Amino acid sequence: MTADPTGARAHAIDRSAGVVTPGSLGDEVVRQSLDAIVVSDPAFVIGTWNPAAERMYGIPASEAIGDRFSDIVETFELTGEPLDSAAAVTLLGSTGSWRGRLRHRPRIGPRAGRDVIVDSVVVTLTDAAGAQIGVLGINRDVTASVSLESEIAALAALVVAAGEVRSSTEIAQASLETLCRATGADAGLVTSMDSSYEASARLGLAPATIEVILSFGQLGGPLARALEAPDAYISADVATAPLREDVRAAVLAEGIRHLIVVGLRLPGRLTGILSLGWRREAPLEPSRAIMLQAAALIASSLENARLLAAVEAGLAEERLLTRRMRALVELTRLPDVARADVDTSRVLVGVRQVLDGDAALSARVENGAFVLEGMDDPRLEGARPFIERPIDEFPMTATLQDGAPALLIPVGGPMTTAEGGAAVAAQGFRTIAIFGLHEGEVLIGAVFVGFNRPIEQVEIDERTLEAIGRSVDISFANRRLREVVSASERRYRDLFEHSPEALMVEDRHLRIVDANPAALRLFGEGLIGAEVRDLVEGEPIVVDVDRMAEPLIRDSAVGRRLDGSTFPEEVELRRIEIDGEPHVLAIVHDLTDQVRMQEELVQAQKMEAIGMLVAGVAHELNNPLASIVAFSQLIRTDPALPADLRTQSDLLVQEANRTRVIVQNLLDFARQRPPERARTELRALIESVLGLQSYVFSHNRISVEVAIPDDLPALLVDRGQLQQVLINLTFNSAQAIRDEGRPGRIRIAATRGAAGGGRTVRIAIEDDGPGVSAEVRDRLFVPFVTTKPPGQGTGLGLSVSFGIVAGHGGTLRHEPSPGGGATFVIELPVETETETEAPTSAAEPAVAADAANVPPLTHARLPEDRRVRILVLDDEASLRELLGRVLARSGYEPVLVSTGAAALDVVRSDPPAAILCDHRMAGMSGTEFHTAVGEIDPDLARRFAFMSGDVLNPELREFAQARGVHLLSKPFDIATVAALVATLLDEAPAS
Repeated sequence: MTADPTGARAHAIDRSAGVVTPGSLGDEVVRQSLDAIVVSDPAFVIGTWNPAAERMYGIPASEAIGDRFSDIVETFELTGEPLDSAAAVTLLGSTGSWRGRLRHRPRIGPRAGRDVIVDSVVVTLTDAAGAQIGVLGINRDVTASVSLESEIAALAALVVAAGEVRSSTEIAQASLETLCRATGADAGLVTSMDSSYEASARLGLAPATIEVILSFGQLGGPLARALEAPDAYISADVATAPLREDVRAAVLAEGIRHLIVVGLRLPGRLTGILSLGWRREAPLEPSRAIMLQAAALIASSLENARLLAAVEAGLAEERLLTRRMRALVELTRLPDVARADVDTSRVLVGVRQVLDGDAALSARVENGAFVLEGMDDPRLEGARPFIERPIDEFPMTATLQDGAPALLIPVGGPMTTAEGGAAVAAQGFRTIAIFGLHEGEVLIGAVFVGFNRPIEQVEIDERTLEAIGRSVDISFANRRLREVVSASERRYRDLFEHSPEALMVEDRHLRIVDANPAALRLFGEGLIGAEVRDLVEGEPIVVDVDRMAEPLIRDSAVGRRLDGSTFPEEVELRRIEIDGEPHVLAIVHDLTDQVRMQEELVQAQKMEAIGMLVAGVAHELNNPLASIVAFSQLIRTDPALPADLRTQSDLLVQEANRTRVIVQNLLDFARQRPPERARTELRALIESVLGLQSYVFSHNRISVEVAIPDDLPALLVDRGQLQQVLINLTFNSAQAIRDEGRPGRIRIAATRGAAGGGRTVRIAIEDDGPGVSAEVRDRLFVPFVTTKPPGQGTGLGLSVSFGIVAGHGGTLRHEPSPGGGATFVIELPVETETETEAPTSAAEPAVAADAANVPPLTHARLPEDRRVRILVLDDEASLRELLGRVLARSGYEPVLVSTGAAALDVVRSDPPAAILCDHRMAGMSGTEFHTAVGEIDPDLARRFAFMSGDVLNPELREFAQARGVHLLSKPFDIATVAALVATLLDEAPAS
């Protein structure tokens, strides 16, 4: 770092100022130093330039002193960048010293342009007052060491390089050449002591010199003793080095003047010597540390080469064993075919090849004797006398029966009989290998391999022989199992092909690699090779088949067929292996029918709940409605009523009757009464429906298409009720088409249904009208839901139809039509004809004529002078008052009570002629009251009528039919009441 920061000469100085005088001790130290010492003034003008500097830079002191250092030497960083002189001077001024490694390049002299790498130390010189008077620079040439370090790196790479196996000689020679090139050595020698003392590598030495060095015959002598210490290092002239005199003379004769010698070591011992020689004195030799490192690397490389050679020998043996083991593995594979002869031949050839034998045969044990089964050489026919004999005559049988996998015996030895040995020897065999075949622990056969060479030349160890024996046993066991495996494969393939469920096999890339016919029917042809993601809406279930922990994964999704249509599905995924590769078996369940059935169940449950609600509402409406209907009739029959009010009362009666019809329809929907079934031909029933509506169809330009097969079974249905359903559905279709103001089409088709094994009839009514809007589809069968304008419908047609079909054990549902319009489907069960009970005759009395036309009645069985008393029991005050007026106008004496207890008091004290009783009341019910009346007066219990808004209630009908009780349906008119009372009184006993 003796660069001049000013770039100009500060001042001239006397060149003689740097001359060293003998009397100065400091000057003598400078002169004798091996490091280049340069002293300059503060302006970096050189005043001292010692001999070491002259040698290192090739510039004499006479040319250096008086010049700035930067004028004669360029200074660079190690990277090759010029040194920042200003920054260096600033750092030196602040710290007083600097240390580092630089690259110097002389500008003049014989070494001009050649780089010298130096370790530099620069110190400022100050006087007693602390003022700077100069700069001292000490530079040590490390060019050789740096070069050697790079070569050592290459040497290390050589030692640890992978991919190429080198011998110890190649490693030693390459290492020696690298060291000589890096250090400038003229000769080199690597001697090692492994099995013998030898030269592992040599360079620049004559063979005669090498022979002298090795003539001692061992690694010893003064040089070896000098290197006994682990860190021993010898750098000396040949004349003074610790050598045997004969070696010293031979080396000097080679012109070698200087030596560096280090030991090659492994832990705990000296294994060789590394020597470098120069034919000049005092060369620029590498550092001690570098040489020791090089020796350690060479020692390691030589040991690695030795180990690699040993490993290679072991690998060769292992490769032979591996080849045999691969052949054994091949033997144990399940055969590709089930033919025993082909299998046996393949196994025999394989065994012979593994053992390098000359022939092989197999025999089975049959009736206690060996029987020849297969062979791979016709010569073995001559060995039958050796093979086909009772197993007890084989000396080796006991050994094989004890579980020994194999035996290797010489022909003619103690393990063969004289006769058998002669038969085998006649075929040229001198050694035989025998492998027992076992089923469990029972000997069932054997494989024999013949060799044309003596047993000493059969190169196979006992371990390999036993392994081959086990493999042969497994091979023949596999052959026996092949038939079973093939049958099992066929059975499971049949299960796969004929499974009603869709089965698909997916690979690890989620591609379909196999599918059964059910899957092809579900998803479509072309399924093989399809991506799983194309068969499901949204993201598919992604599983890692290699880490699939659960044996079964189940999930629900929306499947997508190859034509783009979708369906609900449930997928089960199971991990399976095919040819050793993991796959996924997907079992796809089509949930279309299940989802539809669930939707129908939900709809049925909803309709059942609505029915219960409607029944309750209708019952509650019937009581006030009965009063409204009857009072409106009473008002109309009042003779004093003005004409204008009579007209209004007529409207009141009309609307009251209309309301009664609505309530009755609600009850029809809610109660789902048992239909009165009869055997009915569907074609005739549909023709009657079309005949009733022919005017509607023709007037609205609607064509009707009927498709009913001739073999369709007759149905056991209530003809009137089913006719009502068909009229409702066809009339709705006609109205929907009419509202669009265009011609239209209605199609009525009937087929055998798939449900119940074909024991249903499916009736579809399809139209090409506007269809059903999405907002009302879920409420189609709810009462009072309608798409018609006010006044054109009550919204009860579909709900009543639903109840009628449900009463027949069937279903009514709406299905979307692919081409638009609406489709309603009726499914009815096909049943055998059975007797049905006739309904109670008085269940639903018709609406009678006007009550004003019914005169008071007299009855012959009652005294003429006695007023007939009628007991009315109802907890509704309005109904009691109404019935009181109706009975009074008809000439009866009404007895009105509101509770069962009060009514029983009347029955006990003054029995009436007849009783009109509400069915449902708070406290004592109507049936409880009737039972109590029967205990008091059985005759009176027969002149008894229940009033109910639901006279078709099964429990009420059963009770009334069993006891002969009449039923009066609410709401009723006054004429019906009068007619019923007359009927009750006609049943009174004669007085």
